[in-house]
Amino acid sequence: MRTFLILIPAVALSLMVGWMGALSMHSAGPSSLAASGAEARKILFYQSPMHPWVKADKPGQCTVCGMALVPVYEGGKSFDQGAAGGSDIVMLPQGSPNVTGVKTSEVRREKLIRTLRVAGLIEGDDSKNRVLSATAQGRIDRLFVNYEGAEVKQGQPLASFFSRPLLGAASEYRLSLKQGGAVLAAARDRLLQFGLSAEQIAAIPERRDDDIHFELSAPATGTVIKRHVYEGQSVMEGERLFEIADFSTMWFQFVAYEQDLPLVALGQKVEITVPALPGQTFSAVIKFINPNLDGMTRSARVRVEVENPERVLRRNLYAQATVALEAPEVVTVPRTAVLWPGKSPRAYIEKGTGTYQDCALKLGRMGDDSWEVMEGLHEGDRVVTNGNMLIDGQAQLNNNMTLPMDAPANAASGKPATPEMKAYLNGVAAITEALASDNLTGYMSAVSKLPPAPAELKVTVKLSSRATDLMAARKAFLPFSQEVAALAKPLVGQMANLKVFFCPMTEDLWKGAPNNAKWVQLTAEVRNPYWGKEMLNCGAEAK
Repeated sequence: MRTFLILIPAVALSLMVGWMGALSMHSAGPSSLAASGAEARKILFYQSPMHPWVKADKPGQCTVCGMALVPVYEGGKSFDQGAAGGSDIVMLPQGSPNVTGVKTSEVRREKLIRTLRVAGLIEGDDSKNRVLSATAQGRIDRLFVNYEGAEVKQGQPLASFFSRPLLGAASEYRLSLKQGGAVLAAARDRLLQFGLSAEQIAAIPERRDDDIHFELSAPATGTVIKRHVYEGQSVMEGERLFEIADFSTMWFQFVAYEQDLPLVALGQKVEITVPALPGQTFSAVIKFINPNLDGMTRSARVRVEVENPERVLRRNLYAQATVALEAPEVVTVPRTAVLWPGKSPRAYIEKGTGTYQDCALKLGRMGDDSWEVMEGLHEGDRVVTNGNMLIDGQAQLNNNMTLPMDAPANAASGKPATPEMKAYLNGVAAITEALASDNLTGYMSAVSKLPPAPAELKVTVKLSSRATDLMAARKAFLPFSQEVAALAKPLVGQMANLKVFFCPMTEDLWKGAPNNAKWVQLTAEVRNPYWGKEMLNCGAEAK
């Protein structure tokens, strides 16, 4: 019993000594470690070892788990580098709203589909036009069809024709009927050369002596598009009398630019709409592609043949069309997955839940919903299509945090669109839309509301809100729009819906106007501010 009582104080004494020793080590440990090894090393930033995406430039606690942030020293590895293997890796907290809002898509090998939107005119089928000419010297004494636009059938009389040479040939034919043989054949051939039909020749023996006229008949069924003579007019041999066109088949012709020609092929389906016939769509195929390119516009004319049995399509109607271009199977990535932080495109590959790797891309042709990938991605990779701007922002934050503290703050290449830049370009787009709508009042109002140009854009051309007419407004707008379009081009992809378009026909606006004038707008459908409703959809996106 006495032994037990003696042991109790001894145990208590040993526990007290151990506690005091531990307290002494705890109070001296951090300061001694910092003094021994970290004095000569520079702290880059502080990071959570459990959640490496949480970083700060001063001591603190992890915003996710509350653990104290650990210093990362110059020359050492951060926790995300050690876990993921490189600084191009971005990690987001698993299960957070940021990760749940991220969507990915698989990189696939498939046909690249691109819809080409074009505009042009409906024209007659030039290969079916027919001309009725005078086959001998004579006089038009009567017109049975005396206006353009008349519908005629083949063989229908168009005019009553008096001709002494033709009457002489008819008399010779009558005389040769008695002789027959070669003489008759020669007389008949001469009448055929004068343009008489077999029925007219057969009726010559029955003609009255006082009948001095012959009827000139339509050579084909169609529409009279030109009438060159009047009643009582004398004509010479070979002189044009009528021109007839067959509008049962029409031509729709448009221009295809050099970059699109490799995808345009004979037999491709074209869907045509005409503003004059709302609600109707005409389907046809490409029949001809001119092998000769225009040296100025770098484009070739493409012809589509459209069936028009009910004659609803009229000559020279303005028309729009879509052509479904299709390339062979290639590796494609969704367009929403591609970011343009500078001049080089990039995407983020999903390496695991909450872990993404930055990847530089080399892109080929652009489709409606996807890009052709030449380098950077492989079939089966999963890329971020929604939320990639969030990941890119975290990557830039990570890169800034891993730089030395005395490094410049703007170390990333490229300048993102600021709110001021976006507000300014929204104002420019409103001016563009007013001119596209032929709205002079709206143009002057939009110019007066345009905010000052931000310093980043460095716009030098001033735009006045006063204009006497639309032509004057467009002349003032053109140099301003050219400069703004050039400055805004690097921001395409950073600002939602921002597009830069050009028109290949602006040199026809007025003397001295440049060709291929550009403008910015916030809609995908072309709305030409230089031509307005006259050629609203004339243009293409600047590459």
